[in-house]
Amino acid sequence: MEFFIYLLKMNVALVLFYGFYRLFFQQDTLFQWKRAVLLATLAVSALYPFADITWHLVGGWQLPQTINNNPISSYFLHEVIVSVQQTTFPSFGEFRLIPVLFAVYSAIAVFFFMRIIFQIGAICYQISRTQTVELSGQKIYHYPGLERPFSFFRWIVIDIHLYSKTELQEILLHEQTHVRQNHSVDTILTEILCAVCWFNPFAWLLKKEIRMNLEFLADRSVLTSGCEAEHYQLSLLRLSYQKAAAKLSNNFNVSLLKKRIFMMNKKQTSNRSMLKYALIVPLIAALVFFNSALKMQAETVNDPVVQNTSGKQTKKQADKVEAEEKIWDHVEVDPQFPGGAEALMKWLGENVTYPAEVAQEGIQGRVIVKFVVDATGTVKDAKIIQSIHPLLDEEALRAVNTLMPKWIPGKSKGKAVSVYFQLPISFRLSKDSEKK
Repeated sequence: MEFFIYLLKMNVALVLFYGFYRLFFQQDTLFQWKRAVLLATLAVSALYPFADITWHLVGGWQLPQTINNNPISSYFLHEVIVSVQQTTFPSFGEFRLIPVLFAVYSAIAVFFFMRIIFQIGAICYQISRTQTVELSGQKIYHYPGLERPFSFFRWIVIDIHLYSKTELQEILLHEQTHVRQNHSVDTILTEILCAVCWFNPFAWLLKKEIRMNLEFLADRSVLTSGCEAEHYQLSLLRLSYQKAAAKLSNNFNVSLLKKRIFMMNKKQTSNRSMLKYALIVPLIAALVFFNSALKMQAETVNDPVVQNTSGKQTKKQADKVEAEEKIWDHVEVDPQFPGGAEALMKWLGENVTYPAEVAQEGIQGRVIVKFVVDATGTVKDAKIIQSIHPLLDEEALRAVNTLMPKWIPGKSKGKAVSVYFQLPISFRLSKDSEKK
């Protein structure tokens, strides 16, 4: 489930970034800046689900690890996890949807990854059949009969006998740009993106934009070197009818040639427009904030809101007095379970059981019990303040109310007093149980 949540967040970011790119940057001729934005799109989409600034969102407050140093509405004990281990094989009728979806997703993703490996192998095979020659001081890999020149990382592959001297110069300038600027890295990343997010059409659209922008960069390099634009564009038209090499390579010509020629003839974008590229920063910040807010909300659902950042009790808490004694939220000497915290965790783990009926239904979650350790050390007045299922609530109350031994009472000004405690008990299924 966590993987699918990560995948959902990643693809939401891809959609937002693609829309942002189309709205603000697509028609620009600032190709290096566009490349930076597109690569940032891939990196941020993949990494921001791991970002967590919840500490800053709550002003630096955290649940205290030692309750003596930070008064809160009641002591909050460490979470106890109650799990159930089952190894029975699931019947067909009990099959879950998530494993099926994961299997389908994985099978298709593996297919696309295998295709990447196959394409790399095809390129390496072609390169292995080449002859090394030198052209204008550049090492070239001559492949007789190759209809379309291409580059892949440091290799430039071409049939040098098919082109005139001028055409060879243009091709060489174009492919040298791909090699020098490591465009093959971008190409591999787009293929991986589409393998992971094969179900998202915006991932494929981003791949198209990234590949096209690489061609814009190479075209710009050819024209700025002094080559005649009209002759270069005619060469592209002639090559557009020839068979393409493997898709992972950077070809001298790709589809959508009309856009490439349009960009070559387009008026250059003003340098002032570079300022708008700073707009990507608020978008990234918004994604990180959104992700952290979701995490904080999840933690809030799972944990009771017991903190009071001012360190003061509310009026309702201050008025919490029973008939004969006051129940304290914070004292100088804490109540102690016999043997300490580790002994308490062990005792609870041994005495709280997972109701079989609930486990069979696949229900899991956190129950929070609030109780009082009175002046004699007796545990009493247990109640549920966060419920998951009636049977889980009943089991938690049974253990606390009827089984828990006496504590060493807490003290205020040297006198034993009653103190509130809150205990989270997480009922979790093992992976084998989840399959069932």
